[in-house]
Amino acid sequence: MTVVCILFFLILSIWQIKIVTTRTHYVKSPYCKYDMMQCNSTEMLMIVLFATAYIGLSPVLALRLAFLEVLVVYGLTRSKHRAVYSPPIILFFVFLAWIVVGLYYTPNVMFGVRMIFKYIYPLLIALFASSVVSDEEVFMKSGMMARKVATFGIVTLFLPGVSMITGSIFWYAAAFITGLIPVIIFSFALADFNFERKKNLRWGLFLCIFCVLAAFRTDIFGTCVAIATYSLIKYRLKAVPYVAIMGLTGLLVMFYVPSIKSKMFIDPDKANIVDYMTFNIDENNVQTNMRKFMWEDATERFYKGHELVGSGTGRVQTFFYTEATDARQGGQLHNDFLVLRCDNGQIGFWLFVISYVAILLHCIQIYHRSPYVIVRMAALVAGSSLIGVFVTMFSDNTLSYSMVTLSFPWGFYGMTLGLNKRLRYE
Repeated sequence: MTVVCILFFLILSIWQIKIVTTRTHYVKSPYCKYDMMQCNSTEMLMIVLFATAYIGLSPVLALRLAFLEVLVVYGLTRSKHRAVYSPPIILFFVFLAWIVVGLYYTPNVMFGVRMIFKYIYPLLIALFASSVVSDEEVFMKSGMMARKVATFGIVTLFLPGVSMITGSIFWYAAAFITGLIPVIIFSFALADFNFERKKNLRWGLFLCIFCVLAAFRTDIFGTCVAIATYSLIKYRLKAVPYVAIMGLTGLLVMFYVPSIKSKMFIDPDKANIVDYMTFNIDENNVQTNMRKFMWEDATERFYKGHELVGSGTGRVQTFFYTEATDARQGGQLHNDFLVLRCDNGQIGFWLFVISYVAILLHCIQIYHRSPYVIVRMAALVAGSSLIGVFVTMFSDNTLSYSMVTLSFPWGFYGMTLGLNKRLRYE
């Protein structure tokens, strides 16, 4: 499969280079399959970046990420509009400056640089999208193409036999399903704004099913948080009862769906919803898959004594790839918030968190102020999906898979900025 992935990477890269160097492209309109829409090179690249984000190519993943970052920077130089540097994006640049400082006291600069590449890709996508997207067709087409590829990919990952082949081409299931959160929200937004309502509602629900089928607790939680955030932004206090019902449904699923309950608890028979509601759940019965030990050990090694500035950017990865001698070797910490604290201390952690909250607040502000339906929809999708993916960082390696997990919400945010700026001055 390594040879197949390398070949696939070469073909995909050559195709993307051809796209960005060809002046005009024609693709099917997002509104009618019989009509064609004309795109320039950067608009077409934006659509293709969204559509191919679910293709991971694990054996050459680092090379693919580096290539895409170079491609996006080149695309920025060819865009006819300037990127929009909103206050939240400027704040994220401050965060990036701090993690660069972390390179000066990390024991392994290479792993620190690798972490920085993962942090900057979503930012580059946001800047690129803000410079490219000036009409609703590119926004719609990008989301729809991503959804089509996501649907094909996730279905094949669940097919016996076929998954052995597609598993190396697409991202593995946990990262893939985290990447589904934005397109689920995109589908519900299309339905909510009366664009082929029934079709898009069915599509969103269909993709939600895979979160339950895979029984990934983190992604179920992230999807629920994204939907709840969407509802609260749009409907405000009216959404509270529905959010409460959603939370109760999540509890019922956790305790009454066997596949999920068995993942949640070491001894499922000793856990019940009454104990949970009365705060009597035995913490030692909660299944963390060795994560509790890893989190405590990492805290002791890299955070304590370095609370303010951390132990250096990439310090945690350095341990897993060059120092660990047990089952953790070559693994991940499965808690990006803890990675941030261990690597870059409280300063890095809070700069990161505040920048994400700032994006959410900016999306809420744009939603309530813009008179344009497409801008409001883009802001809703961006803000709610970003927070849905953000909460998965508590127990997963979301940052390590930023190409598929974070590029979509950041990309939608960039589109929101571009649409908001250009439609306002037309």
